[in-house]
Order: sequence, then structure tokens, then C-alpha cells
Amino acid sequence: MPRESFQQELDRLVEEVVELGREVESCLGTMIEALGAHDIEVASRELGVDARYKERGAEIDEECMVLQARQAPVARDLRLIYTVQAVTNHLVRAGTLCEHICRAITETPDTDRDPDLEAALVEMSRAARDLFRQGLEVFKDRDIDRARDLEAADDRVDLLYSEGMNLAVNPNDTEKAGSSEWRVRAALTVHYLERIADHAVDVGECTVFLVTGERMESAMLQYRNRHLDQDED
Repeated sequence: MPRESFQQELDRLVEEVVELGREVESCLGTMIEALGAHDIEVASRELGVDARYKERGAEIDEECMVLQARQAPVARDLRLIYTVQAVTNHLVRAGTLCEHICRAITETPDTDRDPDLEAALVEMSRAARDLFRQGLEVFKDRDIDRARDLEAADDRVDLLYSEGMNLAVNPNDTEKAGSSEWRVRAALTVHYLERIADHAVDVGECTVFLVTGERMESAMLQYRNRHLDQDED
């Protein structure tokens, strides 16, 4: 019975992490809407979420420590607790970056903007949000088959990062380049979006560790070798 109760507490922890991830994903959706229209009112809805996410993260971390103190977790349980803490950290940091982007929008209400760079930001933000959603699903379902797809999706975000940074430095039309203040904020936004995507990939790597006990690189190598052996059979 104690073991069953412990498992229920672990399951609840995972549910709390997924719920936090959904909140951050919603924040990313609002950010995309605000970026697309440079809507100050929409962006302002997410100001202050950083403090809420950090508080939730601290609560989950405390629950993890209490569980370890009260129970005698075996290696598999310890991996789950470690993964919960690590994934929570990545979710909170992604939420923090989302608020930074929304704040940048609210602080540049009437500045001139480069339409090409603005379009690149919206495209990149959608790609980062989609990758974040995939990472969260990988964790929720413990689907390491899909975890390897995250790195391919991240490659696309990296290409968009290069495109965005290039546009920030070398605008296509210097007469429509936008204000220098906005361009600096836009370059920071490109960086923040790239980091959000990286956090999603890290969530996938944490999930691989949870399921296999191996780090992403060695686990994926074993996965590929196993399938090659099956193909040969």
C-alpha cells in the first residue's frame, strides 16, 4: 500500500509538470499573436508570468525533495524525480523567455519595424512553439521514438535563427529597416526563440534519460542499432 501511494504521488508530480508546460505553451501562443500584430495589449497579458512560473517550479522542486525524504526511492523512481526537476527547470526558463519577448513588444509601441524581419520573427516563433509542444508531448507520453525528431525540428529553428540575425544586421531594404531600438529588441527576440527551442530539445533528452537511463546520444545510437539489427533479420 505505501508503494502504491508513492506511485500516485509520482504520477501527480508528472501531471503538475505537464500542466505547467501547457501554461507555458499557452503563453507562447499569446506571444505569437502579439508578435504578428505588434499588439501591446495582447503582449501585456503575459507580463508577470515569470514570477508565477518560478513559484510553481519551486513548489514542484520542494515536492520532489519531500518525496525523497519520506520514501526510499529505487533507481527508476530517482530517475523520474530527477527528470521532473530538470524538465520543470526547462519549462520555467522557456516561460521566462516568453515574458521577455512580450515585454519587448510592450516597450516598443510606436517604433518603426522592418516588415521582413518582423515576418521572420513570427515564423520562428511558430516553429519554436511547435517544437516546445512536441517536447512536452514526448515527456508526457515518454515517447523516445519521437524524441529523436526534436533535433531535426530544432535544425529548422537554427536556420530561422541565422536568417533572423542576418536580417537584423543586413536589412533587405535600408529605407524600411525600422528603428535601431526595435532592431536590437528583434535580435534579442531571435536569440530568445532559439533558446526556447533548445529547452524543448532538452526536455526530450531528459525523457530519453528517464526511459532508458542513458543520455540522448548513447540512447539514440542504441535505438538505431537495434532497428538496423531488426532490418537485417
